[in-house]
Amino acid sequence: MADFQETRRDPGVTGRDPGVPGPRPGETRRDQPGRPGGPLMRLPAGLAEHFELVAELPVQGAESDLLLVRDALGAEHVVKVFRRGYNADREVWAKLPGLESPNVVRILETGHADGRDYEVTAYAPDGNLRGLMAGPLPAEAVTRIVGQLSAGLAALHRVGIVHRDLKPENVLIMSADPLQVAITDFGLSKVLDQSVVFASSSRTLAYAAPESLSGQVSPARDWWSLGMIVRELLTGRPPFMGLSETAVVDHLATRPVPADEVPDPRFRLLCQGLLTRDPRRRWTDSEVTEWLNGGAPPVAPEAAHPMAPEGAGLPFNGQRYTERAELARALIEKWDYAALYFFGRGESGEAWRTLREWLSEFDDSRIGLIDGYLTTGLAPDVKLLHLVRWLDPTLPPHFLGRRVTSEDLPGLAALAKDPSHSDHRAACLLGRELWDQHLLQVLSGFEGGRDLTRIDEQWRSHVASWNRLAGWLREHESTPPRLASRLPDAGSVTDERIAGRAAAVADDPPVVLLTLLALAAWPAETRRSLADAAERARAAVPEQVPWFTWLVEGAGDDPLRLLAVVRAAPEAVVDAEARARGRHAAQQEAQALRARWDEKERARLAGRGVAVARAVAWSLPLLAFWLLGSWIVGAVFGGDGDGGTKSVGGVQQSSGVPFAVLAVLSLIAWAVQCGSEVVLARAQGRDYLPYGPWSWMSRLLGVGGRGLSKASQTLSGAAQRTGRRGCGLLLLAGTVPLLIILLLLAAVTPVASLLWLMVLLAAPVAHAVAAGVRLHRWRQALEGERQKALQDGVERR
Repeated sequence: MADFQETRRDPGVTGRDPGVPGPRPGETRRDQPGRPGGPLMRLPAGLAEHFELVAELPVQGAESDLLLVRDALGAEHVVKVFRRGYNADREVWAKLPGLESPNVVRILETGHADGRDYEVTAYAPDGNLRGLMAGPLPAEAVTRIVGQLSAGLAALHRVGIVHRDLKPENVLIMSADPLQVAITDFGLSKVLDQSVVFASSSRTLAYAAPESLSGQVSPARDWWSLGMIVRELLTGRPPFMGLSETAVVDHLATRPVPADEVPDPRFRLLCQGLLTRDPRRRWTDSEVTEWLNGGAPPVAPEAAHPMAPEGAGLPFNGQRYTERAELARALIEKWDYAALYFFGRGESGEAWRTLREWLSEFDDSRIGLIDGYLTTGLAPDVKLLHLVRWLDPTLPPHFLGRRVTSEDLPGLAALAKDPSHSDHRAACLLGRELWDQHLLQVLSGFEGGRDLTRIDEQWRSHVASWNRLAGWLREHESTPPRLASRLPDAGSVTDERIAGRAAAVADDPPVVLLTLLALAAWPAETRRSLADAAERARAAVPEQVPWFTWLVEGAGDDPLRLLAVVRAAPEAVVDAEARARGRHAAQQEAQALRARWDEKERARLAGRGVAVARAVAWSLPLLAFWLLGSWIVGAVFGGDGDGGTKSVGGVQQSSGVPFAVLAVLSLIAWAVQCGSEVVLARAQGRDYLPYGPWSWMSRLLGVGGRGLSKASQTLSGAAQRTGRRGCGLLLLAGTVPLLIILLLLAAVTPVASLLWLMVLLAAPVAHAVAAGVRLHRWRQALEGERQKALQDGVERR
């Protein structure tokens, strides 16, 4: 113990405390395999009594050696032994044990032995933060690390300790899941009695603040180091990689460290705040805490924009540019010219070589720009976009010389719909490039473009959903095939199609694609616009179209289905107009048929006079028949008025009905029959003869279809010119036997007059009934003929 001097242990955390590992009576040690063998160093006197030396840790520093030790309980610790000539700050040692921060490694024991200072701390088997930095870390992990390191620095600064050497190697991973880090290695730390002191500079220049070059020590120095760590965590590239120490010192002394390579705008804001050159205006715990809570604290502007080194500058468009921001604005103003000027001829162009030489004078961030974008196969416009973002990411996002913020995106759809607008072609080109090249992700790297990443993800989700919906609608049995031209697939026409889907036409101009972009950028406003447009589309369809009605009823408030309704409305209008034209043509055809039928009816009714004359003429033989019969009956059987009897042919007969009475009854019977035929003739007009009472005679004589004049000629004997027999002989042949039969009946029947009266009464009644039946059948036939004529006309159309 003679060599053990100035040993000091924290009474709450040394081995004498029951809660802290230390020597225990009766405990055995447990060796762990896999440790490096044979350490080259020995433990300082006093520590060897209760710690076993396990191995030397490969992480060594210029001022100390690290030893892995194990206590009697098997718990492992790290002993940091300072090299001779390096002494720890005793004030820091005095204040560290009192810290109650989980983000600052606790020093379990400190002391001086064998002429060297030492510290005993907990062992972190997961290593330090450098082990996680093989590439960019996810934003969630970086946010967690920032919060913990910020809390650790705030705890140190509250007790007046400035770390002075914060770097990934001095951040231990206390737990990998969940991620828990803590600040360690306080060999260069100092306790400040005032806000700023001057001391020797840190040996780790890559993470050193600019003021450290002059020996200034303040808490702001640690916040700068935190900013450099965050920048490396997000980019995966150490600061000042490939630069000599002299170049690093020159950079720190003359210009800011840019945060341009940080892709996320919120993290870029954090880096800009922590990497402010003026330590008085640099972010500290309060601003970082506000940022962690979602705020956006202001960043103090630099005294001047980043400048290129002294020289002639970069020639472009008749001017020379040395200031990056000024060149960026000039490139945006002359976008088309700049893209062809610098990148139109590839790497063989003189303008590109001049640009590359100019870029070579800047810091190492140009390497990622040149190798990652400018020397690749990207289109000239895309290369120019990456160049502008590198030159001045504080500008609003621009592409093709146009501002592309979330407020500007919805207007592209309106321009794409209007081919007459002067910006129509530019809007279509811009929309396709944003989609095909995934440029919204790139544009999100500009200030004011942080929400473009979310918009791009939502846009691509909308496009995938629309393409599924459009393909389903194109194949649906309810929709007409021509609707496919109204429901194109959005996005690139080379996208893979689902097997079996109906082929879709190209979305050219990309109205659907840019409408979906507007929906992603302004969801609520675009949804309302689509709902209003769908309502106008419904109103524009003048009548119900079955497939369009089905589409409208299934739309609901789904913006994609509403868009389908708007796109399909013109086809529905065409269908409705075609239906209206068809109905109009059918109506006109029906009207023409009705007109022809009415004309035919007028011609038929115009023959009423002739038909009535024919009816009277055809019924005159009946009058003759009745009068002749009545005369015979009256002459033979009629009485003389004295009520006696008389002898006819030797036969005594009683007196009968006088001829005068029978003649009157005959006239009445004929009047009934003639009246029935006249009523029928007035109803039938020209159709009277084919349906007349003598139609059977007309057919028998072969004159049924040629009218009453032909029949009259036949009756009058004029038919003798045709060689046919007239119907007069037939009447005579029928009448004579009838009269003979009546005379015979009268001769043998005392009531012959009464029988004749019955005939005079029954025959007209039967004739009237028959005429009514004929009229009914004719009307049925006429209606059938009318229906057939109209139906045949519709079928011919």
